Amino acid sequence: MGRCHIDSSQSGILGEGSSCVCRKGRLVKTGEYVAIKVYKASKSSFSAMSHEACLKKHRRSVAVLQKLQEPFVQPVDPTLWNSQLDRVKPANLFMKLLDYSQDDLDAPGYDRFDTDLHVVTELAQYSLKDIVSQRKLKHMPLSKETVRSITKAILLVVAGLHAKGFVHLDMKPENLMVFDGCLKLIDVDGCVEIGTSISRRDRSISFSPCYCAPEWAGFVLGRDISSIPALPGLDSWSVGCTICELVTLDVVLRPTYKKFSETSTPNHFMDWLTRLEKAPVPHEVEQFDSELLQLLTGCLLVCPQSERRTCAQSLDTPYISSDKLRRTKSNPVRVQADDRDLPDWDVPRWDKIDRRHAALRCSEALRFCGHGCDA
Repeated sequence: MGRCHIDSSQSGILGEGSSCVCRKGRLVKTGEYVAIKVYKASKSSFSAMSHEACLKKHRRSVAVLQKLQEPFVQPVDPTLWNSQLDRVKPANLFMKLLDYSQDDLDAPGYDRFDTDLHVVTELAQYSLKDIVSQRKLKHMPLSKETVRSITKAILLVVAGLHAKGFVHLDMKPENLMVFDGCLKLIDVDGCVEIGTSISRRDRSISFSPCYCAPEWAGFVLGRDISSIPALPGLDSWSVGCTICELVTLDVVLRPTYKKFSETSTPNHFMDWLTRLEKAPVPHEVEQFDSELLQLLTGCLLVCPQSERRTCAQSLDTPYISSDKLRRTKSNPVRVQADDRDLPDWDVPRWDKIDRRHAALRCSEALRFCGHGCDA
């Protein structure tokens, strides 16, 4: 583009998925280091990521990122708003868009010079998945105070997304990254507006089976429906699975997924998921914190979609009330809400995290089609 220098070496790769590769780059004018996401379109129209699907994801990503940086406006639906969002800046919840490829009409599209699709954003230091993986590697579980604080940060991010009118559909630790102490949402090219009817034929939608809600599993299997409405409850379930991971330091449903994959097919896992009647909360979480268990089983990991609460509603639970939040030296994430009554954060040098086991991630989930997933 002439505006960015991109690191095309192997070491410049920050993450790679089935439809994109993210590389480190630098803005020519300011010298600022950035992340450059380049879409990998296939020449085959039958590919999971054809030119049409890539273009759709690119345009959606640009539109959503631009919308997310606008000031918050309280939505009509009261279940999607929490007063804590009054004190949060969108830039502290969502990754900033810095540049993107444009076509001859100056619209998001294939670049007029290098014929690529790319999005340039601010550069994160590491993902929530990196934090969990590093802790597991060193056998260092997170403290109760740190889990409580990060849980609130996650709920604020997703509640903010829903207040903006979008559902992510692929919430998981890899898609929550730390930017200078702020936990922010990434990979929004799969986001859709709340209430949108999603078709199984839509190749631009990604998800991860081990984080998807029971009703989504039924939709994927084609249980009497060919489409499903994009509702906030889909993300709430995924958030519940993500929060469990802060305690278990592993993907909660991975053992079950592997069990079905080894003895049958991934479809049997999805079938099992649709039949769940009780929240799949691991025993370690039950023993860890009774109030956290109440948040998970009473709000997020609730099998009937109609009884599941939104992330905005979940912010009012006793578990994350302001009088219970405490600063910890080992916490790499600071709370984005108004916390003036708490002393300054004492954040350690997490930028020194072992990159061999904590590579910067912005890869997308592989599409689940009965052949496997990236979970």
